[in-house]
Amino acid sequence: MSGWKGPLIWIATTAIFAGGAYLADKHIPGEHLPWKELDTSRPLGKATKSQILRLALSPPEVCMDLARDTDGFETIPAEPKSGPSSGDGKGVCGWDVARIVYGQDDIVLAPGEANMKCPLSVSTYLWTREIDRLAQDRYGEGLAKMHHMGTYSCRRQNGNNSGRWSQHAYGNAWDVASFELTDGHLVSVQSKWNSDDGDAEFLRDIRSAACKGFNVTLSPDYNRAHYDHFHVDMGPATACR
Repeated sequence: MSGWKGPLIWIATTAIFAGGAYLADKHIPGEHLPWKELDTSRPLGKATKSQILRLALSPPEVCMDLARDTDGFETIPAEPKSGPSSGDGKGVCGWDVARIVYGQDDIVLAPGEANMKCPLSVSTYLWTREIDRLAQDRYGEGLAKMHHMGTYSCRRQNGNNSGRWSQHAYGNAWDVASFELTDGHLVSVQSKWNSDDGDAEFLRDIRSAACKGFNVTLSPDYNRAHYDHFHVDMGPATACR
C-alpha cells in the first residue's frame, strides 16, 4: 500500500488545484486571473499586467489583431521604422511592428497621434478608459484629451551618451503631461501634483491605475526629471513610483 502513497498524494493535489481553478474561473472576474487571456472589454485588474506580458510574448499578429478588434479603439498599424543610418542608435532604434494610436471613443490625444509598440498601445487603451471612469466618479465629467509629450525618441536613458537605451528608442514608452475633461478642466501633472485639492488625488488615482497595466510607471515622486509628466512603458524593468 505504501507504494501507492506518492501517486495518491499527486492525484489528490492535482484534483484540489483543478477544482480551485474551476471555481476561480466560475466566480472570479477574468481580469484577476493570470491564466486568462487578456480581454480588453474588462477593466484593469490584479492580473492585467501579467496578461499583457503574455500578449507581448506572443507572435506580433496576436496583439495586432486584438488592438484592431477592440471596440472604440482608434488605431491603425504603423509602418516599420528604422533608426539612424549611422552613429549612435544605428541598428538599435525603431520598430518592426507598432500601431498609430489616435485615441478611443470620444477621447483624443493632443497634440496628435502617437506611435506605440502594440502591447503598449493596448495597455494605453485600458488605462485611458480607467482614467475616464475615475474622472466621471470624481468630477461628474469624462476624459476628453490626453496631453502627451510623445513616445519615440532615439536616445539613451536620461539623455546620457552611454548606458542603457531608453524604451522611447523603440516606441515602447509614453510620456503624458495632463488630462483634460469634457468641461475643459485641465489637470496638469506639473501644476497639480502637489496641490491641496481633489486634482492631486485624481492624479494619484491615475498613477495607481497605470501601475496595473504598465511594467513601469514613473511620476514626480520618482525624481526631478518627472516633475511634469507620467512616464509609462512596457520594458523589461518593473517600477511603480
